[in-house]
Amino acid sequence: MKLFVITLVGLLLTLNGSAQSIQLTDHLINPRLDSLNGNNDLKFLTDKNPAKANKYQFCTYTQTDSTRGRFCLNTTYGHVQLDTSLQAITPEKLSGEWKVVAFGTFEVKDSMSSTAPVGDRQTTILNENKNPTGSIKFEDKKMQIDFRNLDDMSSGKGSYTIIDGKYLAAKAFLKGSTSTAIGITNDGFLILDDHTYRTLAKKDAYLVIRTTIRRVILKKV
Repeated sequence: MKLFVITLVGLLLTLNGSAQSIQLTDHLINPRLDSLNGNNDLKFLTDKNPAKANKYQFCTYTQTDSTRGRFCLNTTYGHVQLDTSLQAITPEKLSGEWKVVAFGTFEVKDSMSSTAPVGDRQTTILNENKNPTGSIKFEDKKMQIDFRNLDDMSSGKGSYTIIDGKYLAAKAFLKGSTSTAIGITNDGFLILDDHTYRTLAKKDAYLVIRTTIRRVILKKV
C-alpha cells in the first residue's frame, strides 16, 4: 500500500498566532491528504532529519496476518513537523532566560483509505495546562530548567547541543535523553516539540498515522 502524501509545493502551514499570542497547535507543516503526488512529501519530511538527532529513538513493531504497526518514542519523525522556517537555531539565539507561556500535548491523526481520494485529518488537544509556570535559562551551552507545575517534565541543570539548527539534544531536559524539535517564531516565541509516532496499516485498505506532540512554548524575559 502506498503512503498518501504530496509534494513540497503542497505543504500546508497552520495559521500563525498574532504578534501577541500563540496557540498550542500553531506553526506546523502538514502534508495534504490527497493521493495524487505519491510519497514525495513524506520523503521530504523524513529525509531532512539528521540521523544523529534520532540516536535516542526507540521503536517497537507489531504485525498480524493483515496489519502492520509501528510505535516510536523520542523520535524526530511524524506526519506533521515544526515549521522549518522557524529553525536555524544557534546558542546565541537561545542565550538568556525564557518564561513558559504555554504547555500541553496534542495529537494529529491522519486516516487514509485506498478507496477514498482524500484522507481525513483530526487534531485533538489531549491536555493543556491553563496556568503553566517555569523557565529555561540558556548560557554558554549550559541550560537550567525550572518547571514547577508541568506534568512529566523535570527540572535541573545540564549541557545541551543544537543539531543542524533544528534539534535540542540535552540529557537534563526530560527524564531521559531525547532530541527536541526547536524553533523561534518571528514574534519571539520559543517552541520545543517532542514527538511520539504511531502507524497502523492494512495492505490495500487503510493507513492511520498518529503524531503526538508534547509542546512547551516560552517567551524571553
